[in-house]
Amino acid sequence: MASANDALHLLSIDLASAPSSLRAALQLHGDDVEHWLGRAVAAGVTLAIVCGPDSVDLYSTEAGRHDAFKPLLQSLWSLGRNLEGFERVRTTEASGHAVVTHLMGQAASGKSAHGSSSASADAIDQGYSLAALNGTLCPELQELFELASMTAHRGQAEIESAPDSEPLSPLTSVPPQPSSMAPAYGPRERGSTLRLRSGPGHLCRLG
Repeated sequence: MASANDALHLLSIDLASAPSSLRAALQLHGDDVEHWLGRAVAAGVTLAIVCGPDSVDLYSTEAGRHDAFKPLLQSLWSLGRNLEGFERVRTTEASGHAVVTHLMGQAASGKSAHGSSSASADAIDQGYSLAALNGTLCPELQELFELASMTAHRGQAEIESAPDSEPLSPLTSVPPQPSSMAPAYGPRERGSTLRLRSGPGHLCRLG
């Protein structure tokens, strides 16, 4: 039987709660995800990142969540703490069965918990494939992503084959549990680096 420390853990950053200018800076792209997965490999912890236009979802285990999430969150906090609207960016944390419900709900509906299409089949596939390539999936998270990917593609195929039908009903999403982005994960870590897109075609580096 899995212990409490093996339970899956989710932290979801709601980019829809940020002003558009701040959202552009906080969105992660493929090279950013590769960077943080590399950090997870070095720390020996589980991490998968599902990115969409309205949310960034971080998946790990109860035991590994601090080492997996802290460097990324502290870099985002350092980047955005002085920008207008940063204090309104909402995060949601969940563990255990609620993590399964969250990802499967997105896969079944093609939507995020915030009601937008930020967790489409492509976003789930990309998060899964990058984590698998970097070796940052535990068996439980790999099984969950395999099921979510199959569910998302099946739902997408059904919608495409019946465009006039009603969309699939989403599963119950994780209830919001307001929290701040960095303080809960300790003091600012020196040397954390995140490449973030601050505008079209422009990358800035945070040291």
